[in-house]
Amino acid sequence: MLATSIKKTLLSLVSLSSLLLATFVSAAPSDKPPFYQIHYQGQTAYLLGSIHIGKADFYPFSDQIEHAFLQSKALVVEADVRGANVPALLQKYGAEVLPMDDDTKQVLATYCQDKAALCTALSSYAPWLQSMQLSIGRYIALGYSAVYGVDSVLVEQAGNRPVYELESTEFQFGLLSSFSPETQWEMVREAIEAPDSDMLALISAWRSGDETELADLMEGEMIRDGNTEMVERMLWDRNKGMAKKLVELMASPTTKQPLFVVVGAGHLVGEKSVQAYLAPLGVTSQNCWQKRCK
Repeated sequence: MLATSIKKTLLSLVSLSSLLLATFVSAAPSDKPPFYQIHYQGQTAYLLGSIHIGKADFYPFSDQIEHAFLQSKALVVEADVRGANVPALLQKYGAEVLPMDDDTKQVLATYCQDKAALCTALSSYAPWLQSMQLSIGRYIALGYSAVYGVDSVLVEQAGNRPVYELESTEFQFGLLSSFSPETQWEMVREAIEAPDSDMLALISAWRSGDETELADLMEGEMIRDGNTEMVERMLWDRNKGMAKKLVELMASPTTKQPLFVVVGAGHLVGEKSVQAYLAPLGVTSQNCWQKRCK
């Protein structure tokens, strides 16, 4: 079974791509990524589903997204790596060498035949970190770059506006490192073996705003196979926490508003999306592509 660790890393976690600064050139895309407006106790916020790699022609966004971002007074992200001691966190969560299963040994033996230097460099990392580096490398080979990741670009464009966090870099690294060795090595195998077509389909669904396809790519196969541990921990549990934190931010008198919130697109699709968890808290949501947001 092809699970979705690559998809989770790309669409639901800020990932190491956010360590890179973003610059971009002008373009005129017609992309319609998940984009919502929410209302709570007289306050407004915008929710944009992000992707953590990209191309120059992702930018600028549509006029509607650009307008919402320009009028916002603060940016909200999953995790702002600029305030984190990343080397210390990588040492704490990313340096544990775990015993490797026979399946992974066979996959790596074939993969590393002409990539000895890369594989030697990765071998001192925890498997979850290896999988992230490998998947980012795959996307680079397909013509994408972490430099153009949506989160990175928007943090750079925030200027003097405050940037609030829904989680933290340490929380995200800790989450990935908490998976069993078996799951982490499965991530490595998937990073190597996932077909290019699957990786490109994910980007296509994001750009076209096909939320049904995004939800199916992110969680559908695992749900059908009854393998929900990863989707529960990587998406649903975090969606609930993000919704609670977002309400706290919107209710706080010290928060600069309106907010522009950018999270992995996987958090904004499916039956257990962030919006679904916001509704019981008294927050209303509107899909800005179905009815233009103001």
